[in-house]
Amino acid sequence: MILYSQFWRVDAGRTYNASGTGLDWELDWTAPWEHLVEESHTWSLLETPVGDDIFVAPTWIDRTDLYPER
Repeated sequence: MILYSQFWRVDAGRTYNASGTGLDWELDWTAPWEHLVEESHTWSLLETPVGDDIFVAPTWIDRTDLYPER
């Protein structure tokens, strides 16, 4: 599962931050894992900026995000 993503636009050899659509959504963390994965996937597709010059830099969730005390 992706923890968060950054979107970048390449224009004239330079790289710029590209904003998403700004949808306001939150996951229901009490839902089953399968639902969280499906919901995250759906919303991320809706939120992604579109264009041939856009690329994404995802940050994947890892064990320390789930259990910070470890």
